[in-house]
Amino acid sequence: MKRREHILLVSLELFNNEGESNLSAVDIANELDISPGNLYYHFKGKDELVTELYQRFEAGVELLLHEGLEAKSTLEEYWLHLYVLLEYIYNYRFFFRNISDLLQKYQSIEPRFRRLMEQQSRWVEQLLTGLLEEGVIADPNLAAERVKHLTDNIMLLFTHWFQFQELRNRKLEQHDFIQSAILQIMTLLAPYMGNLQLQFMEACLELYQREKQG
Repeated sequence: MKRREHILLVSLELFNNEGESNLSAVDIANELDISPGNLYYHFKGKDELVTELYQRFEAGVELLLHEGLEAKSTLEEYWLHLYVLLEYIYNYRFFFRNISDLLQKYQSIEPRFRRLMEQQSRWVEQLLTGLLEEGVIADPNLAAERVKHLTDNIMLLFTHWFQFQELRNRKLEQHDFIQSAILQIMTLLAPYMGNLQLQFMEACLELYQREKQG
């Protein structure tokens, strides 16, 4: 593995585990067992590290959104793409630990992050519309305006679920973080589902509870 790639991977792990604000470039150099000058040769400070990690996060999310739009509009496919997207968010969770402060600190990232949120929002809205058109969401009274409200609620979960769990002092591992977020999303959709879809959701909930217990 090239040194630059190794620095990025170690930095990501440190940021995720300890929080970006709690680390300096010197801390990262010490963890890598290299001199600060060696680190500076590859990245001109922590700002460049955070920016490049964001670029990777952004590129990965955009690819997942594109692949998600090409999928079939079934609840199972929706569940799968939610899982993969939340998995990616968890892998870069330091961005979501205190997102407002981070965006204020790294202002070059802020407009890009806001654009990415809009892309995610459009993706969620298109998926919900697809589920409605395919009859997966069975409520004929689910108007376009209500789809937008559901989209906003799902985006709140995408953006703040990690911080919410931390505020409640819940240190969730990746699987529990993802499954709990998906189940919250499915709970939002439950009032609009037909009987078969509700049975699927209940089966997913039962599976999650079994896995959680052991």
